[in-house]
Amino acid sequence: MTTITWLSFLVITAIASFFVGTVFTKRQYENDELEKEVEKAKNELEQYKQDVADHLANTDKLVGKMKDNYEQLATHVQQTNQLLLVDNTKESMPFFSKETTEQLQASLHQLAEPKVHTNITDAQPMDYAQEHSGIFSGEKESKTAKESAS
Repeated sequence: MTTITWLSFLVITAIASFFVGTVFTKRQYENDELEKEVEKAKNELEQYKQDVADHLANTDKLVGKMKDNYEQLATHVQQTNQLLLVDNTKESMPFFSKETTEQLQASLHQLAEPKVHTNITDAQPMDYAQEHSGIFSGEKESKTAKESAS
């Protein structure tokens, strides 16, 4: 009987060892999987931090370029205003030649001086006549003369 007892004890120990080993192996496998997931999450977090840092650096560069472009635009507008809005003492039309500018300024001075109408042909025609005129002017007088005679 001792041999059968020893063999049964050996079989029971083997079966128990198999189940205990399975449980421990399963737990170890789950722990290994969790450690891999944690490592993967850490790597993704580091990559995300690097991406955010790159994005912020790129945004800083773009804002700097935009600031430079705005300053160039403001300078351009200021220079254009200085060209277009000059004093009357200076050249008032810088886009024309000197001779053309002189002629334009002379014509502007002539427009400012009032003209005196010495000749009647230079005067504008009157819209309405002061006295009776036209086809019916004689007819009225003849009617009034006939009525007074009667």
